[in-house]
Amino acid sequence: MKKTMGIQLCCILLLLTTHLVKAQDETTAPEAPVLELKEVEQPPEFPGGTDRFYDYFNSKFKKPEVPDLIGKVFISFIVEPDGTLTDLSVYRDIGFGVGEQALQIVKESPRWIAGRKEGKRVRVHYILPIGIYIGKHD
Repeated sequence: MKKTMGIQLCCILLLLTTHLVKAQDETTAPEAPVLELKEVEQPPEFPGGTDRFYDYFNSKFKKPEVPDLIGKVFISFIVEPDGTLTDLSVYRDIGFGVGEQALQIVKESPRWIAGRKEGKRVRVHYILPIGIYIGKHD
């Protein structure tokens, strides 16, 4: 009787151990690949579209006191399947603190609408150009 009970206990422990190892493998699986815009059918977008993003940006942007500053800042990031932005960085800057400010505004933006490939939300690398125009009369 003791031998049978020991075998049963051993089998139960073996099953539990197998289940725990399987669960650990699922949680430590590598992240999904990051796709480029050209690889997706539906690119990610700011809620409401591009014009709405630039309205949002302009409402937050504080112009530096530099006369006649014209250029583009490029912010690079990944739009995750849940719409959050990760791996944000200034890809190209025009100086005068504009890149850092643009980066902060994008970091604080609402969740984006994720890109899709084959009907599924996917991770997408996005480089966002932001035009800056500060004229003498602004």
